[in-house]
Amino acid sequence: MSVQKQLVQLKNLIGIKKAIILEGNIDDIFEYQNKYISIQEVIFKTFDEKKYKDKYIYDQNIGIKGSKIQNLLINEEKSNDAASEFDDLLNDNSNSENNELKLKKPTDFFSILYKNLNREDERKIGFVADYSDYVFSDQSLEIDDRKALTEFSKSLKESEFKLAKVDELNSCIIFLTKKINQLPPSLYLDNPEILILTLPKPSRDERKKFLTTLKSMIRVTDIANEFENIIDATEGWTIKELSHFVKFTCNFETSMEFNKLFNIYSYGEKSSPWEELSYEKMTNVKNELKSKVIGQDEAVDKVAKVIYKAFTGLSGITYSSKRTKPKGTLFFVGPTGTGKTELAKAITTFLFNDEANLIRFDMSEYGQENADQKLIGAPPGYVGFEGGGQLTNAIKEKPFSVLLFDEIEKANPKIFDKFLQILEDGRLTDNTGQTVSFSETFIIFTSNIGAAEVQPDLPPQEVHNQFIKKVQQHFTTELNRPELLGRFGNNIIPFNFIRDLELKAKIVRQKIRPLQIAIYEKYGSEFHIDLTNKEVLQLLLKNADDRRGGRDVLNSIETNLVDKLSEYIFENLTKIKPGSKINTKINNNKLEFELVG
Repeated sequence: MSVQKQLVQLKNLIGIKKAIILEGNIDDIFEYQNKYISIQEVIFKTFDEKKYKDKYIYDQNIGIKGSKIQNLLINEEKSNDAASEFDDLLNDNSNSENNELKLKKPTDFFSILYKNLNREDERKIGFVADYSDYVFSDQSLEIDDRKALTEFSKSLKESEFKLAKVDELNSCIIFLTKKINQLPPSLYLDNPEILILTLPKPSRDERKKFLTTLKSMIRVTDIANEFENIIDATEGWTIKELSHFVKFTCNFETSMEFNKLFNIYSYGEKSSPWEELSYEKMTNVKNELKSKVIGQDEAVDKVAKVIYKAFTGLSGITYSSKRTKPKGTLFFVGPTGTGKTELAKAITTFLFNDEANLIRFDMSEYGQENADQKLIGAPPGYVGFEGGGQLTNAIKEKPFSVLLFDEIEKANPKIFDKFLQILEDGRLTDNTGQTVSFSETFIIFTSNIGAAEVQPDLPPQEVHNQFIKKVQQHFTTELNRPELLGRFGNNIIPFNFIRDLELKAKIVRQKIRPLQIAIYEKYGSEFHIDLTNKEVLQLLLKNADDRRGGRDVLNSIETNLVDKLSEYIFENLTKIKPGSKINTKINNNKLEFELVG
């Protein structure tokens, strides 16, 4: 939907409809006869084109303003001395000579509106009620609100229909509001005299037309080649916001690359962590990730390819030339405890040098019907509106981040609409109307879909195929949302069951090392265990279920080693001295400990 189409519709129906509610992007500026003006000016010029005799604007603070206040009817019949009739209605500081009427309360405006929309003379009048969001106290409607609505309803209904005058324009009132839900429904529901029009944000062509007029002023390096990128990157911006950005670029003495200017303007960041990634560091991405996550080399290789695309600036280019999409999107699926979350943490540390840039959402907490409101914020009038959305607030605070949506299958299906918008457009509008960009984020979804059905003893490639199939079935059949699969593309990455004893041994070594350090730091004693001994490993891992991955390896270590070792240390606490050693041995197929020194 374009702005200009809505303005044409507005022009066509002014005077056909007695009342029009104009909502949405009303605070912007709009092209009208090759100039950019406010919506109030657009409406007044339209009144002039339609030969309206008088036009007035009302808001609670200024009252009514217009060029010929004296022409307003305030009694059933217009007095020859109209100014004298104002006294009971108006505040003491009203001045009809200054074309301004200070009304005491909104009901007075609606009373004047009633008398003038249905006047018997041929004078056609156009009214604009500005800041309509604040006219009524709230949705519960107090007595004065009800009186005002009654007067307005009378304005629309109590006029004689004359067939002979069906081709004549009516006097008209236009309400301006940012959101229709700020007005009481009884104002507009089921009323054929009222039209509701929504002013959208400018379309791509409208943004392009405005920026073209200012192209010579935009201080961007290689503006000829970057111009189309600027138009795409500013999707969702108003014309006013575009003018602010152009003015911002003029603050710099020399031209700058668009990405740098955009980051400074949007986030206050002079450089993006993405730009600080060096080629030398990128050559080591696989080794660094594999050092953190054991036994998932294929997954790491796939992740590296997605990071390469982000580094080279080719992410999503074949799908869309826009630069608004996230830097990368991954869908990790597989058994619990196989390193999905650990790999997300490793990616964050690699990209942003700080695990704190991982923003994690446990989707089991978003299973209720209105869970999507938690992400973007509650609607106006509801509890929590002022707090904003958890997701949008997090991105405002950390625009350069890895977003981790854990166990996505547990989320309420309504949330997937928000994910579609993020993956497709790279932006989300919160409950306050602010548009949040995800263009600098790296997004990861994790899931255990199929973990209970896929058998761990299958060949690795078959395990891979089974998990892909289970994910496709879940989104296509169970959720009936196959479009999400298209957004994930080929980035659905299955994680393998951890069955190989050598891989498990690596996990055991990795997890026992902190145990050895803790014993040495507290008691000054060394703890020794021979992890090259296959029998020792099997005793440590005898309770580990391959279905539950590395997490069950830890549980088995806890049961078969840590519990017994803590009991042994407690019983021999008086004997353990700095410099002593606690050795491990096998006796009758059981782990036992021996204190030396």
